[in-house]
Amino acid sequence: MKKILTVLIVCGVAAAGMKIGGRIGYYDGDDPRTRQSASGAVFGGQITFPLLGLVDLEISGSYAGSESDISMQQYLVTYLDDEYGLNFEDDTTGLSQYLEDEWGWSPDSLETELFSDYTATFHDIDLGATMKVKIPIGALPLRPYIGGGAGAHILFSDADVLLQVASQQTGGQLSIDPYDKVHPGVHGIIGAAFEPPAVPISFFGEYKYTKPLGGEDVGGISMVYFGVNLGF
Repeated sequence: MKKILTVLIVCGVAAAGMKIGGRIGYYDGDDPRTRQSASGAVFGGQITFPLLGLVDLEISGSYAGSESDISMQQYLVTYLDDEYGLNFEDDTTGLSQYLEDEWGWSPDSLETELFSDYTATFHDIDLGATMKVKIPIGALPLRPYIGGGAGAHILFSDADVLLQVASQQTGGQLSIDPYDKVHPGVHGIIGAAFEPPAVPISFFGEYKYTKPLGGEDVGGISMVYFGVNLGF
């Protein structure tokens, strides 16, 4: 039975032909290190393999990046909470005392450095596979669809100048590595494709929601796409 199904899938792909295209849209998510919004533009590409008429298998990748301003105090509050379970929210005095006692930060520079602003950068590379099921609505070229799949978000967050200052002020005792983790996840999609007859090009609009797995530091990620596919 498995061999028969495999043959049918291969024949379906060969007959229909794959599609390749690109996409652009809006990314809605948070930077896990700074806990600030990382929303902004997202772009990527996809390869689609039509299977058995109304079912498509899509392999896709996308990239989103952003920059945000953050003070040394804000950054250290979230870092110490995430890594050590220490809560210094709205407690500047407690944070200053902790940095002096535990990390050897000079009190002469603390007041100035804690409230200085720095730039934090965030990057998200999303890779995934999605099975799409088209919903037939007659002979119209507009094809709504739903689907789901799995993949991974490769997240990177850095504030290089801020981290250098923190290391210098503590004589290297407070050495913070950039956030660099791979989060597997599952996702669901809903969208619609416009497929003009007798033309090897189609357009689509799509909403995608991803739930990362294996950690509480990353929340759900939403993306809205508009894209185009070219058939072969």
